[in-house]
Amino acid sequence: MKVSAMIVTYNHERFIAEAIEGFLMQRASFPCELVIVDDCSTDGTRDVVRRYWEKCRDRIRVILNRHNIGARASIVRAYTACRGDYVATVDGDDYWVSPDKLQRQADFLDAHPDCAMCFHSVVVMSDEGEEQPVLLRPPRIKEVYTLADLLECNLIQACSPMYRKGLFREHPTWVYLTPVMDWAHHVLHAQHGDIGYLDEPMGVYRQHAGGMYSAKDKPAKLRIVVDMLRHFLCVLPREYWTGIRRSLCLSYCHLAWEYCDCERHEEARRCMRECIHEISPSLSLPIRELLATMLRAYAPGLHRGCKRIVKGANRSRAKLTGTTGTSRSRSHGARNEVEEIGL
Repeated sequence: MKVSAMIVTYNHERFIAEAIEGFLMQRASFPCELVIVDDCSTDGTRDVVRRYWEKCRDRIRVILNRHNIGARASIVRAYTACRGDYVATVDGDDYWVSPDKLQRQADFLDAHPDCAMCFHSVVVMSDEGEEQPVLLRPPRIKEVYTLADLLECNLIQACSPMYRKGLFREHPTWVYLTPVMDWAHHVLHAQHGDIGYLDEPMGVYRQHAGGMYSAKDKPAKLRIVVDMLRHFLCVLPREYWTGIRRSLCLSYCHLAWEYCDCERHEEARRCMRECIHEISPSLSLPIRELLATMLRAYAPGLHRGCKRIVKGANRSRAKLTGTTGTSRSRSHGARNEVEEIGL
C-alpha cells in the first residue's frame, strides 16, 4: 500500500461526510486506503460512516472504539492501523479540496527522501459563515523546513500533513501527555527528517462552536502554545532548548499582552513571572518585546504615557522627513504576530 489516509472523528455527524468525500475524490496512480476511527460518538456519526463503508469496503476500513479513549489514543490507534508507506491525516470536521493532494504529496516525498513529512497551506473557514475564508500559510515561505522552524510555531494544520511511516517503532509516552496532539505528532516525525512544503491550499480547516481548539478564546489558545513549548522543553534534546526558550518567552509576552487587552492585569503579571523562570542566561532574549510587556503588565498607566510619547515623536519625525512611515509599517506587519508587541 502506497498511501493511507486517516480520519479520527467524534460527534462530527454534520461534517464527516465531507471529510470522507475529500478522500474518495482523490486521483492517484497508486492504491490508497482510508482508515476511520470513531471514538464512540453519541450522535449519528457512526451511521454516516457505516453508509460510506458499505459502499466502499475495498477502500475504507473502520475502527469503532468501544469506549471513549480520547483524541490522542485514537490518533495513535488510527496511525498504527494504517498500512501505507505514507500517512495523510484529516480531522472529521475538516476536508480536502484538491483531488490531486495525495498524489502530489506522495510524489514530493518520493523525490525528497530526506523529508520525514510534507504539508500544504489550508483555508480557514468559519462554519457560521460570519467571517471571510482566510488562507493560512507559514510566516516565511520555504520549500523545506526543519524541526527548529516547527518549534517557533505550529506551521502545520491537522488536515495538511503527509507523514513517512516507519520512522519510529511506537509512540513515546510523552506524546499522550501533550495539550495538542497534532503539533506533538509533527515534532515526533520532524526529529527524523526535514519538512517539505507545497504552497497550495488543498484542504479546509473548519472553525465551529463544537471544535476542541477553534471554540476557545485567544488567551486559552495562547496558553496551549505555552504549555506545548514547556512540554517540548522537557522531552526534546538539549540542542533545541535555546530555540524553545526563545519561542516560549515570546509566547508568554503575547499571552500577557492578550490578558492586558482583556483588563486581566493580574493574570498578565503572573504570566510574566512564569516567563522569568524560563529565561536562561545564555538565551538571546527578545528584549524589546519583554520590556514592553512587563511595562504594560505592571504599569499600564506609564505604558500608555510612553506610547503617546512615542507616537508623538514618530509624527514629528514624519513631518521633518516628509514621509508617513507607511512602507516601514507594512514591512513590520509582515513579521510574526508575536514580534509586533511593543510600545
